[in-house]
Amino acid sequence: MAHWWVSRGPPEAPAPPYGPTLALQRSIFALDLEMTLDYSQVTSVYGGPIMCFDRDHTEDPRDCTSNELSQPGFIGDTMKLVAMYIDESKDTRCTYNNTKGYFTVAEVFEAIVGFERINRPKTADCHHIFFEGLGRSIFDKEAFAISWGS
Repeated sequence: MAHWWVSRGPPEAPAPPYGPTLALQRSIFALDLEMTLDYSQVTSVYGGPIMCFDRDHTEDPRDCTSNELSQPGFIGDTMKLVAMYIDESKDTRCTYNNTKGYFTVAEVFEAIVGFERINRPKTADCHHIFFEGLGRSIFDKEAFAISWGS
């Protein structure tokens, strides 16, 4: 006897009570940064196109559909993003609010780009530009840190 998931695919994991969703985990983008001539400071931050993977990441990423971008990307009325440094004067903390109980994938990426417009000029990091996800901050359990790859 065949299992029910053979024809329909595996069930989706339930949405988390607070935090990033599977729809966000299947989405990627890169930052486009402008630097000073000596590469000592980020001067402008732009978000590249948002790309999506299929469920099991077996295919190359493709442009997200409008339906995928409108899916919940983060569950919660509040999304707190942080970047923490040894020099605490460089720390960045931003809180984003909504009234619908979640942020869409597109809204999460818009918030991330806005956050990085504040955060990146404090650093000279022009190498870590590929979004890899959101994870709980080890310093603030109510906040999420952005993971960037190079």
